[in-house]
Amino acid sequence: MKKVYNQKEVSRLIGISESQIRYWDKIGLIPHVERKRGLLFFDFKGLVSFRTIKELLSKGVSLRSIRKSMEKFKRIFSDTGQSLRESCISIHGSQIIMGKDSLKFTSDGQLLIDFNIDAVPPIPLPVDLTEGFFFQALEFEQKGDLHKARIKYEAVLSQRPDYVDALVNIGNIEHRMGHKKTAEQYYRKALRINPDHVEANYNLANVLEEKDDLENAVLFYKKAIHEDPEFADAHFNLARVLESQGEKEEAREHWLYYLRLDPNSKWAEHVKTLLGL
Repeated sequence: MKKVYNQKEVSRLIGISESQIRYWDKIGLIPHVERKRGLLFFDFKGLVSFRTIKELLSKGVSLRSIRKSMEKFKRIFSDTGQSLRESCISIHGSQIIMGKDSLKFTSDGQLLIDFNIDAVPPIPLPVDLTEGFFFQALEFEQKGDLHKARIKYEAVLSQRPDYVDALVNIGNIEHRMGHKKTAEQYYRKALRINPDHVEANYNLANVLEEKDDLENAVLFYKKAIHEDPEFADAHFNLARVLESQGEKEEAREHWLYYLRLDPNSKWAEHVKTLLGL
């Protein structure tokens, strides 16, 4: 189950540029939870925050207003012991409302009294139906409920049959359930739509390797690396398959690249021993 998403994945899933992601992180709007090999990583709540801020901007709220509101909310939630990352955001008229459970505050720090909320409830940010299903599916995956996640991904595909990430994620679920043939079908369908999709290429290579179709597994590992040269796990797996085929020199290149990318991984010492380093 995916725990964190790097800036490239966030860019693809949310539809914002990597420069925006880096800038919003830099100004503290959505801080990263991990930095590795030059990439920023965000958890699921961060992913939802990116989507929310994108929606606020699409409704005409300026980034400056969002930042000012966030700064005030941080102070408020610091006083109440609540986490900004666990809060939700909505729009009430022209105001940004943030809260959790029964506590809701305006951007000027005023607590919204319950009867005011009942009288004029905040309007939830509009979300594209397909995108909404997709994020619900991701949330079910985070909770480990693969059955409900799959249903939501299917709902996405009923609206947009070419939604590549939904196809790949269903493939991942099928693979985890041991349905390798079905998983392969989903990965191949995704690649017919987008041959350059990194995860689809990598995961299809995994399935082909498990089927002992090593020649084609190598091709798809190489394609994943071509699209993302810093994909450490793809270098590791490719090197392992090449080694098994007797392609020791080419394997060595990818082992070394893997060590440069992820020198502190749990497999690093094993690779160093294998290479005699």
